[in-house]
Amino acid sequence: MSVSLTTIGSSAAATGTVTSTGIGSGLDINSIVTSLVNAEINPQKTLLTTTQTNDQTTISAFGALSSALATLQTATDALTTGHALNAMKASSSNSSALSATTTNQAVSGSYQVSVTQLAQANTLVSGVYSTADSEVGTGSFAISAGGGSFNVTLGAGSDSLANLRDAINSADDNTGVSASIVYAKDGARLLLTAQQSGTANAVSVTTTAATFTTLTPAADAKLTVAGFDVTSASNIVSNAIDGVTLNLTQMTTSPVTVSVAADSSAATTAVQSFVTAYNAVQSLLSTDTAYTPASSTSTTGSAGPLQGDSATMSLMRRLSTLIGVTGGSGGINSLADLGITSDPTSTTGALTVDATKLASVLQQNSAGAKNLFSGATGLGTQLNSVLDGYIGPGGLIGTKTSLLQDQLTTISGKLDSLTTRSTQLTAQYSAQFNAMDAIVAGYKNTSSLLTQLYAPRTTDASGNSN
Repeated sequence: MSVSLTTIGSSAAATGTVTSTGIGSGLDINSIVTSLVNAEINPQKTLLTTTQTNDQTTISAFGALSSALATLQTATDALTTGHALNAMKASSSNSSALSATTTNQAVSGSYQVSVTQLAQANTLVSGVYSTADSEVGTGSFAISAGGGSFNVTLGAGSDSLANLRDAINSADDNTGVSASIVYAKDGARLLLTAQQSGTANAVSVTTTAATFTTLTPAADAKLTVAGFDVTSASNIVSNAIDGVTLNLTQMTTSPVTVSVAADSSAATTAVQSFVTAYNAVQSLLSTDTAYTPASSTSTTGSAGPLQGDSATMSLMRRLSTLIGVTGGSGGINSLADLGITSDPTSTTGALTVDATKLASVLQQNSAGAKNLFSGATGLGTQLNSVLDGYIGPGGLIGTKTSLLQDQLTTISGKLDSLTTRSTQLTAQYSAQFNAMDAIVAGYKNTSSLLTQLYAPRTTDASGNSN
């Protein structure tokens, strides 16, 4: 009896070939390969993804802090370089006749104002024409207004009233005249109106093609301020009282009282905005640097995204120190003199404002309040310097954020490399285990054939071997 033995190197169709993973050895090769790959890849991947998540959280925290610091800087600027603390306001005893607005150049005072004439713009009107398409006449129109002049010329076939209007309005060297057509029962007329009021802006036309007459004469505003005569080409008078603009709307029959005083409400709002912005920063810093220990609901403690960050801790110390700074002049030497003190109920270092005291101080001594914030050693000046170091060009927050973003880019590259490595290891281990599986299958096949070859033989009744 002859027996054929098939080895591992035989064709795929031969006996002993393994075509299904683990058939030869009985092992779950896929699970084994996965476990081996995970054992090598997962510790590195976990470390990288944890760092990635922490970096992203820190970047977000720095972004929120930067935004809060920018808001604080804006509020500080309003008190330091702006005019919030020396803002003035004006009121009128007859707002129907005139109103008033102020700039920071205004000073407190009361003024009697009488308006005897309002300024008005000069308007000329042409003769009447049947329609806007009627011929005006050819030739040159020399038009002047506001101390300057320009020319438009109409030719034959294009000398209609509408063409004259369009030529005036589109002239590149127009010195301040607007042209329009009005339509009445008896026909169309061209109106030429000075774009600015006042006698200095009167309109004149020199031409042989048409005639124009005055519809509304040019006029200057005439008024008396504190008994002195004032004239103005406009009804908006800004040259009568320092820092005050008078808006004239009616002539008066009796003097109007214009009162100028410190605008404590604007100053109060600016100070309140500063305190609100400062408290928002402190609240954010308190949350982001906090550490929450383990408790009955959490087996592990948790740290805020900026907990332990040296730059953030330094910022907290510097802000606390600056808020307690003393200096200034004019009787206001600290924030406490303005009614701004530490909030005893706060755990974040927040400030609180005594609104009544603040309004009273600002009403009586806005200059002293401004001195506390401004100047080379003022609170606002020092605070701005600190904030610039964190959110200005090249500031600490921007620098740290850039470094973290670079680290994220590096981590992303390493994670991609791990993915590639995982694929390579899976292929490598699968090939090795499948080769082993094929060898085991071959050995099993050989064992089976040998067993058949050397198994005890029996004979039947006829003497034949079985």
